[in-house]
Amino acid sequence: MSNVLIVARKEIRQMIGNRATLFTGIAMAVFFGVMYALRIGQEGGLPIETSLGSLMFFLTTTLGVFMGYTFTGQVFLREKMDGVVETLLCSPVTIREIWLGKTLAVTALADVLAVACALITAIVAGLRNDVVTIPPAAIFVHVLVVVPMVIGCFVGALGYAQLLLGMRENRIIGLVLFIPVFAGLYGLGYAGTGTFDASWLQVGIVGLAAAVVLAVLVNLSQRLSKERIVTTLPE
Repeated sequence: MSNVLIVARKEIRQMIGNRATLFTGIAMAVFFGVMYALRIGQEGGLPIETSLGSLMFFLTTTLGVFMGYTFTGQVFLREKMDGVVETLLCSPVTIREIWLGKTLAVTALADVLAVACALITAIVAGLRNDVVTIPPAAIFVHVLVVVPMVIGCFVGALGYAQLLLGMRENRIIGLVLFIPVFAGLYGLGYAGTGTFDASWLQVGIVGLAAAVVLAVLVNLSQRLSKERIVTTLPE
């Protein structure tokens, strides 16, 4: 476990040190948090607290996944292209610990941005409607517990693929994933705000599904092969 944390701390320092990527993440958290918060109170469907909860249910999940997608390319694929991962493979750290550490680092940073976006959404919605907006308890659990699990699923699966596949396959996967995730980030506020009452049932279903996928990914990580990764490195 200590090796996993060492890898995670290394990756977090590098991601934070990349100012362009970090600034983009912060800017997106602020932009989408404010943009969708301005819609709360305009619709006449659900109460403001419920409408805020439905927005936060979708927004934090989608933004977290999108930021996870952005950081995963930097942590997994770029290191593979630059040959940095080859140095890691020669260290005493196992490939499974490398995968776990990188996944943990990306998940942590993406989740921080998702939580920040949720706070911005709640604050702006409250100021705009001149009320103290507190989302339902289920949404707190979703944001603090379920969202990082969902991000971990996405990051872990994408990072696993980026380690094992060649550059051409990874470019195809990146293109296929980017378009629907980014489109969802733009459209979810209009589809979800004021039309969906996120309850414990929805939070529980998403959380259970994420737990199952995480368990499968952790099991698959035991089959990661250094030899297989080396054969996919660019010449």
